[in-house]
Amino acid sequence: MRVPIYVEFEGKNVLVIGGGGVGTFRAKKFLNAGASVKVLSLDFSEELKNLQQDGKVELIMGDVRDIEKLERLIEESDLVVVALPFTDYNDTIVEIAKRYKTLVNLANDAKKTEVVIPFEGEFEGIRFAVTTEGKSGIVARRVKDIFLKALEEDEDVVFFLKAMDHLKKYMKSKNVPIQLRMKLYFAVSDDEQFRKLVREGDVESAKKWAEKLVEEYVSGKRELDVEGIEF
Repeated sequence: MRVPIYVEFEGKNVLVIGGGGVGTFRAKKFLNAGASVKVLSLDFSEELKNLQQDGKVELIMGDVRDIEKLERLIEESDLVVVALPFTDYNDTIVEIAKRYKTLVNLANDAKKTEVVIPFEGEFEGIRFAVTTEGKSGIVARRVKDIFLKALEEDEDVVFFLKAMDHLKKYMKSKNVPIQLRMKLYFAVSDDEQFRKLVREGDVESAKKWAEKLVEEYVSGKRELDVEGIEF
């Protein structure tokens, strides 16, 4: 079973096998994430060639059937992306990758892939990812667009995020113990006055009210009656 996670790719080594349209798209995605990207192929898109000229990507002319070269490149990689128009060599690539504990994304076989690269969306600091796990990329893209539109039309969510982000930083600056912080997140976010200020878009007042609530809970002026999440 796959688990959705966000992974930091700054400085990671990514090998893309296939220099066509899909390989180009995936290579650019990881370049933008700060990864070091190599592309193995017998032919490369003009965009990849331009990226190489700019020193952003390393293009390696080679055949996937050259097992010695393939194994050496996979051994050096944290992630292998297979972007070939055929699946003939998928099993070989996966087998080598397992030997070196290298993750594999099969862009040509969504059902068998170990790593899924979803459609992404971002709005005002809220990031999300959508996948149908191979059923339909068109539907996944549509759902992403629906989510984005919903976020754009609901300012309350953005105001809520800004206020809660401030709350988190404030409690850390006051050295509130982590176990207590986990409870206070719930207590403050459920507070009626806090939620009213957020709905009205008065983020600065919401921040101040949140600080006041924290002080009162920490001092014992208010009784804390939430369980929170235990570490």
